[in-house]
Amino acid sequence: MIGAVSHSQALWYLTRGTGLVSLVLLTASVVLGILQVKRWSTERWPRFVTAGLHKNVSLLAVAFLAVHIGTTVVDGFAPIGWLDAVIPFRSPYRPLWLGLGAVAVDLLLALIVSSLLRGRIGYRAWKAIHWGAYACWPVAVLHGMGTGTDTKLGLVLILNAVCLAAVVFAVWWRLADVATERVTRSGVAVGAAVASVAVPVAIVGFLLAGPLQPGWSRRAGTPHTVAAAAAPATVPAAASSPAPTLAPAAAGGQVAATPPVSTESFSGRFTDTLAGTITQSADGTSVTIDGTLTGAAPGHLRVLLQGQPSNGGGIVMNASAASLGPLSQPNLYQGSVRSLAGSQMVLSLTRSGGARIGVLVQLNLDGSPTVTGTVTGGVRAGGGRTDD
Repeated sequence: MIGAVSHSQALWYLTRGTGLVSLVLLTASVVLGILQVKRWSTERWPRFVTAGLHKNVSLLAVAFLAVHIGTTVVDGFAPIGWLDAVIPFRSPYRPLWLGLGAVAVDLLLALIVSSLLRGRIGYRAWKAIHWGAYACWPVAVLHGMGTGTDTKLGLVLILNAVCLAAVVFAVWWRLADVATERVTRSGVAVGAAVASVAVPVAIVGFLLAGPLQPGWSRRAGTPHTVAAAAAPATVPAAASSPAPTLAPAAAGGQVAATPPVSTESFSGRFTDTLAGTITQSADGTSVTIDGTLTGAAPGHLRVLLQGQPSNGGGIVMNASAASLGPLSQPNLYQGSVRSLAGSQMVLSLTRSGGARIGVLVQLNLDGSPTVTGTVTGGVRAGGGRTDD
């Protein structure tokens, strides 16, 4: 077994963690805001406590959101830039769902600015803008479900369910008071009541029909060369064998007998079939995947993972090397493993001259020394962000 933990994944964990915390804090802010409007209080919980918590929780949500955005952009794991955080639907990575995140950010920024200028714009204008908080929350929920790569995890599903239930309960509690108030607010009350039912139903329906179904990553708009990283997982490895080296295995006489393959085969998007071997060194500190590619870009792929032996078998990865190219030039592209999750690897490779290639390797493993799978990739111009 190979436990995969790369340094680059730290930013990914921070991005997802701060995203989930931001959702919890935004939920708490909405609930506290409703309590504040409701003027709810007890002897042990006076109204100024609710007001203070509402303000501080909102500021904390903004702080976590800033870290969430910053780590997403700095990580460079997906082609997401700074402008994508505020200009909706411009990113090539899951444009709709990432765009909803930008909409939520814009609404939140409007709330912050209007609160800072409340004395200048007046109470009515501030209150009208403040209603954006109720729109910001469901938009943020849909963003997290549609963009997040861990939406299927039980803990994340429970967290989303708790946030959804908390907001719905708070809204219904407030509507119960509105129904008994003398001031006529029937239109607002009816609209809020309908929304409090329609929004949760729409969110649950979307979740069941979308993120929880197979193939969501592709349907959500993930580029072919972008592979969403997930929590560290394990990859079965074969029985021990002599320690491998970084150099690709020699192809022997087969190279001379094989017709030359143009290096331009890798100049566009390609999908190949992989067939080869997977071996682990006798001391348990390295694992090598060595295989031949057939399909749009025939060639050779070699991946070396290095690390410390794991108690459960295999290694915990802390270094890697990879090479890809036609059989006549197996080292045409060289680089490392960008991420490893389950039986899926993302490679970041570079060709001399600056051209970069993002490669997604999906393996079929059964515990034997042989391995099969598919390899998908595409070259980008040198100096650009490598898609995963």
